[in-house]
Amino acid sequence: MQLSRRVIINSSLGVIVVAAIVGAYFVINPPTASSASGSTQLTSTVQQGTVSNTITATGSVAAAREVTASFQASGTVASVDVTLGQTVTAGQTLGTLDPTSLQQSENEAQTSYNNSLTNLSYARSNLAAAVAASTQSSSGGGQSGNSTQSVNSARSAILSAQAQVNSALDALTTAKSNLSATTLTAPIAGLVVAVNGTVGGSSGASGSSGSSGSGSGSSGAGASGSGSSSTGSSSSSGSSSGFVTIADVSAMTVTANIAEADIASVTVGQVAKVTFPAMTGVSTAAKVTAIAPTATSSNSIVTYATTITLDSIPPGLRLGQTASVAITTKTSAADALYVPSAAITTANGVSTVKVVDPSDASKTTSVTVTLGVVGTEGTEIKSGLKAGQTVVLGSVAANTGTGTGGTGTNGTGRTGGFGGGFRGGFGGAGGGTGGGTLRGGNG
Repeated sequence: MQLSRRVIINSSLGVIVVAAIVGAYFVINPPTASSASGSTQLTSTVQQGTVSNTITATGSVAAAREVTASFQASGTVASVDVTLGQTVTAGQTLGTLDPTSLQQSENEAQTSYNNSLTNLSYARSNLAAAVAASTQSSSGGGQSGNSTQSVNSARSAILSAQAQVNSALDALTTAKSNLSATTLTAPIAGLVVAVNGTVGGSSGASGSSGSSGSGSGSSGAGASGSGSSSTGSSSSSGSSSGFVTIADVSAMTVTANIAEADIASVTVGQVAKVTFPAMTGVSTAAKVTAIAPTATSSNSIVTYATTITLDSIPPGLRLGQTASVAITTKTSAADALYVPSAAITTANGVSTVKVVDPSDASKTTSVTVTLGVVGTEGTEIKSGLKAGQTVVLGSVAANTGTGTGGTGTNGTGRTGGFGGGFRGGFGGAGGGTGGGTLRGGNG
């Protein structure tokens, strides 16, 4: 059946009128969303275990001791018998000197000594002759003045000759010692960390071997219950002027600069844990073995150098590697009770914790507690709570948003179109993730 043009036009007008009426209704009576309010209560349980307070720091791994070996004599280096990074034993040859010049010096010293002995012998003979002449002159009734003067002169000559002998003997002893010191040996066993000698070069004799501790580092920010700390540099203390420097790697240390605010809680003997960023999963126990008695200042930050000695040396650990140290300054008993620090409220010197009623989670009771060690895992509770109790950490308020498109509360799903009801608007989106003001549209 074919509809007339008039019917079609009238029907279209009717639809438009209905739509206009419905639209007018929503303009006069716009859809609104209610503000949902509420909160989520955060809880935890009373745990049992060890509570520790630590100060964290970083530094570089260093040998506990370094020894610099040098030739006792000046001369020309004939051989260098070790290389950088080589492990040596005590008494092992490190290098030698060309003995030619030293042998010549010893020969000259021997000749000088022999000549001084001869001169002393002549002086003694002259004294004996002078004494005999003086005696003969006295017995013959002659003048004794010249004879006495001769005796005194002979005695002075003996003293001078004896002094020459002593000096020549000292020189000969030194020459012989230098000749025997053409071979330099390792004073300790360890790792060669510096070689300064070259074949054909001068030995640069220092006359002795030096020993020193080594290592310096920097401390990081303190853990919970501790203060901050400052940063320093790391360096080796071995002398670069010696022929060879050897590090005793049987013991290794890390030295951290601890801020003055933290150093009062650090004492010799405290245990520490050391990890190595370049060695994943590797750690070792350690102890605080020394604290500098005087402070150093850098950029107005006062710190104290604290030495931590490793109890054992992990395989593959190298000198100079970065180390992270956690010094345990306080620790509780192994079966101590503790809660997250956020669960504790302190006012006027009294600390309380809200405990959830086990039969009704909506009810809580404020319990006075006695605190112990404040650690990284929580705070020790010495009295007032029992293991397993549920405590309140706080609450998180629900974020709500209202708008013409509906209400969204903490991630409620979207609603829209006619399937979402008139509150969602025509094809609009009501609600949204995380709440907030949302508007429906005519999608």
